[in-house]
Amino acid sequence: MKHIINLGEILIDVIPTTQVRLGEACYTPYPGGAIANVAVAIARLGGLARFIGGVAEDEFGQLLVQVLVDNHVDTRYVRVVKEAPTAIALVTLHAGGQRHFTFFRQGTADTQLQAEYLNWGAWHDAAVCHVGGVLLSTEPARSATLAAMDHTRQVGSIVSFDVNIRPTLWTSPATIHETIASAVERTDVLKISAEEAEYTGVRGYSSSEPLERSKLNALGEALLERGPRLVIITLGANGALLMTAKHRVEVPSLPVRPVDTTGAGDAFMGAVLYQLVQQGCQTPSDLLALSEHNLHNLGSFANNVAGLSTTRYGGISSFPFMHEISGFSAP
Repeated sequence: MKHIINLGEILIDVIPTTQVRLGEACYTPYPGGAIANVAVAIARLGGLARFIGGVAEDEFGQLLVQVLVDNHVDTRYVRVVKEAPTAIALVTLHAGGQRHFTFFRQGTADTQLQAEYLNWGAWHDAAVCHVGGVLLSTEPARSATLAAMDHTRQVGSIVSFDVNIRPTLWTSPATIHETIASAVERTDVLKISAEEAEYTGVRGYSSSEPLERSKLNALGEALLERGPRLVIITLGANGALLMTAKHRVEVPSLPVRPVDTTGAGDAFMGAVLYQLVQQGCQTPSDLLALSEHNLHNLGSFANNVAGLSTTRYGGISSFPFMHEISGFSAP
């Protein structure tokens, strides 16, 4: 099996362990960061995951690297950034485990990843390079991420991109639109939530309005025309839509009782990438051969992984192992 590179952020999620008012909650630090989350999700399922990113020298940074190592994620290409702190995300939980993020990320280690320090040798045995929107929000990490996407295309591997927009991390809406549009054009596997449609550059979509099925189909088709071979639109409690040029498959969500949805989308993404590599996808053209049956299995498996993760607190700490998925059934 080939490796899956995960290039992006790793940080500390500070999460309340009870759903009470701010100031009354008991908060616990958990390892997190969307891209690091995906790496661990892949590794816990039995895949070969590699993490590339900037990590601080502080105690949190050391803890985060150890968490990756303990979960059998390859950390040989992690770059330690001196005199830069670890990013912190304060998570506020609402009813049903839904969450709101407040970031403390000015000058943090993850934002300092630079293109000239990337070791292209990390790509020699990789089928996929997965990146996300958080690192694209800030330079020099933005340029490093785009360079990694370009290199992945040059060596013929699969580029995976999770839009994952956190608007408060960006300087302006115009920068979001321009950067995301540029990234989508470099992408083979695209994951986006229905709420993020307005940031793709495809006109006629607003995060304030729920998308009807006809609009979701049109959005997926418009995104496929921009370059991706596989588009995944996550719909929260309504499941997910998976589309290629040939097939469209909708998979329902599981009827679980969530306590914390932090990292659920990352668990879903990790499961998707793990399954793709398991099915032999190593190049963009391999994605075109995915059948309707393949897509249904892909979405259903990813929903199981994500659903189980929401029944536990934390991001990385909530991700299931393969033996747990085999015995998992929603209430």
